[in-house]
Amino acid sequence: MEEFYSIGETARLNNVSIKSLRHYDEIGLLKPMYIDPETGYRYYAYRQFSFIDKIKRYKNVGLSLKDLKEVFQSQDLDRLEELLREQQKSLEEEARRLEEQRQDVQWLVDFLDYSRSMAVDNHLYIREQAPMTVLKVPCDGDDAMYTMDMELRRVASSPAFQNCQLLNPYGYLLDFDRLLENRLYPVASTVCVREGEGLAPSPYLFQVPGGRYLCCKAKIFSQGWDVSPLAHYCHSHQLRPAFVIANEYLSSLYDPSNSPYEIALPLPEGWTEDL
Repeated sequence: MEEFYSIGETARLNNVSIKSLRHYDEIGLLKPMYIDPETGYRYYAYRQFSFIDKIKRYKNVGLSLKDLKEVFQSQDLDRLEELLREQQKSLEEEARRLEEQRQDVQWLVDFLDYSRSMAVDNHLYIREQAPMTVLKVPCDGDDAMYTMDMELRRVASSPAFQNCQLLNPYGYLLDFDRLLENRLYPVASTVCVREGEGLAPSPYLFQVPGGRYLCCKAKIFSQGWDVSPLAHYCHSHQLRPAFVIANEYLSSLYDPSNSPYEIALPLPEGWTEDL
């Protein structure tokens, strides 16, 4: 005679909750082999334990109880394989998304660490810059900060870019000649973006090449900011870069107008001059 196990024993022997077994019964996925008509107690047969194993196994990899009920009732192995391949694809996509999110978090951690290390002074320094892609929106240097920011936001929210990930730092491309005169004249407003699938070539995208950059720090929207050491170095070394980028770093969560900026000029390939 086949041996029966109470719902409590079945739950303990199969490492599953009594609540789950009752739910499986309610939805028709796994019915008890026997229900005592007087007490209403549920009893399961040993041969049902392998079925419980299968439910746990497929549920643990993400298949729904609804799909499992369909497969088990139809006994369709082809459908089971189809569901597993769909779940595999879904998990691969989720892994890709999580990796992008991890990279974004690392980017922001690095950005915050670098921001906190910044001291605004007149010192020049050369540092190695990794390549990055920025969203670049042309502007007139006489525009107000608000006007430049709103135009950048308008482009960033357009269909071409609404799904791309914007990252710090924000910044500007600056007019080099006016910079040497200690005048702030942005020719484009910028924000770093993560390159990824679906980001099509666009005149609004600008590739900031990796390499060595001549840098200084200044609060470019404050009165009395000074980049004369940078101007002197460029004059004395006949340095005329292809572009100048000023990246905003974080000093306050509430007052971006007082943020420090790193002004960076790409040095020619093979540049060996030290400071």
